[in-house]
Amino acid sequence: MNESTWRFACPECKQPLSQEPSETARLHCAGCGEGYAKEDGIWRFITEPRLEPFHRFLGDYVNIRLAEGRGSDSADYYLKLPDCDPRHPIAWQWQLRQKTFARFRSKVLPELPNSAKLLDVGAGVGWFSHRLGQDGCEMCAVDVCVDDKDGLAAARHYQPDWPRVQAEFDRLPFADASVDGVVFNASFHYSTDPVTTLCESMRVLRDGGVIVILESPIYRHEHSGRQMVEQRHQDFARRFGTRSDSLDSIQFLTWSGLQVLASQLNLTWRIDKPWYGWRWAARPWKAKLMRRREPSQFAILTACVNVKHSD
Repeated sequence: MNESTWRFACPECKQPLSQEPSETARLHCAGCGEGYAKEDGIWRFITEPRLEPFHRFLGDYVNIRLAEGRGSDSADYYLKLPDCDPRHPIAWQWQLRQKTFARFRSKVLPELPNSAKLLDVGAGVGWFSHRLGQDGCEMCAVDVCVDDKDGLAAARHYQPDWPRVQAEFDRLPFADASVDGVVFNASFHYSTDPVTTLCESMRVLRDGGVIVILESPIYRHEHSGRQMVEQRHQDFARRFGTRSDSLDSIQFLTWSGLQVLASQLNLTWRIDKPWYGWRWAARPWKAKLMRRREPSQFAILTACVNVKHSD
């Protein structure tokens, strides 16, 4: 798979990027004059002024996730994902992801073109890109985090032939109508503005392309989501000494909010709910009996986008 097949564009002015003379790891924008470099195998499409507001969030995010048991010094750990040792501290999360991924492969992947060109947005360590690359998709892993255990730098364990790109959800460094799908795998709830994020995804999609949202928590009632967020912040403060609330992300979805987004952007969500087992299915009934807030739901949300891009 050749990185040159990806049509990179300036995230600021959307003009095509060209290789700088005698520089194999640097791209130049003729429109605004900005330059973007590849460092340690990762294209850096966030300028330092734009990256600065993320520093505190990324510090908290990585520290908490590593304390929870994510990341490893072993390449074998990454190569097996989403399979995970059942003794692992967060094995239960990976068990859910195995089922979600299996459902994605059986329901969504067959509907995509052969060798579909997909953006894995919020890619983390890149396991999703790695697995779909093995299935024949052309992948590009996109994330803000480049940590060497829980971010894009950890993807070195896959010896990837797909590009890794540090970029924002709302400023994707790709040309209009250049990809077949944009997939948010356990990441869409980190958006700070879902309308802007979805519009940016629609910009880079070819007609008939798809937006797919996996494993973002969904609630029937907004107050339940807000309770979840506050409980998480309090738990983080108690366990890690930080509320981890420096980034104003949405953090959860609601079914009614998804319908509002669909109406605003002329989308139709297809909803697939993976089967996670009887214990997971019983959670709402158990919460009701114990008078607790409703638990989150997970679903695979797929929207086919038919848009006319301006010339």
